[in-house]
Amino acid sequence: MKRIFTLAVLAAFCIGAVSCHRDKTPKISIFCDHIETIARQEGISFAEAATRVREIGYAGADVRVFQGEDRIKTLDSLGFAHACAITDIDYSKGDQKELEDQTLAFMDEKGFDRLLLVTGLMPNGFPLKERDAARKRIADFAKRVADKGYTIMVEDYDNSRSLCYNRERIDSIFAVSKEIGLVFDSGNFLFAGQDAMECLDHFRKRVGHVHLKDRTSPSNMSCVPAGTGCIPIIDIIHTLAGSGYKGWYTVEQYGSRSMLDDSAISYANVLEALTPKK
Repeated sequence: MKRIFTLAVLAAFCIGAVSCHRDKTPKISIFCDHIETIARQEGISFAEAATRVREIGYAGADVRVFQGEDRIKTLDSLGFAHACAITDIDYSKGDQKELEDQTLAFMDEKGFDRLLLVTGLMPNGFPLKERDAARKRIADFAKRVADKGYTIMVEDYDNSRSLCYNRERIDSIFAVSKEIGLVFDSGNFLFAGQDAMECLDHFRKRVGHVHLKDRTSPSNMSCVPAGTGCIPIIDIIHTLAGSGYKGWYTVEQYGSRSMLDDSAISYANVLEALTPKK
């Protein structure tokens, strides 16, 4: 009963805030993966889980390339916007034209125009020359994506073997490609020992999409609902909104043991941060 009451209160807050701004639906999205987690945790169908997430207020979804035709059709039928597509391509393994072609075909067929490229993990001791070659392959694919009129981005990624692990490695990719933007993940620079606000200021002009990930503490990297942990989520949102950012804010909380409840809390906190004060 307590859980139902909590969700009801959060839903009432969200609906009330949205009703004051009907002309501009907040661009708050969620991972399709999280909806699948809700379905599994709650013992319900994906369609029912997606319906509950939509009722909370989420307007868009980040969907993996090859997520599944049925999943995408369900999200489309419920009115979820195509916030971002996600493709995993490991560029440490040489040319990846087949996966690149499949990714572009997915974008064309499903109607996505924004793409997050997860570049794979480099083997330990990966030679500098090979890293440069991998960056060149990424830049070449980015040019193909941009030539089709789509937006392509990489993400600060919480693994030290990633080519996008920290500010310096992301800069090295941007140095070889003017087409690539950044999906700013609010929680991953902390993993690399860097300050999120400083990195946001550094990369602001490249930010094309946002993942709102909050963490328990600098010594505990587990995810918590956005706005309840140690990451300055509210400051990040205010900085982006104040600087003219018009894109999506995607809540990210992998590992949640109560994904439906946490998604409701995250949405309420993000919506409050986006709602102009009277």
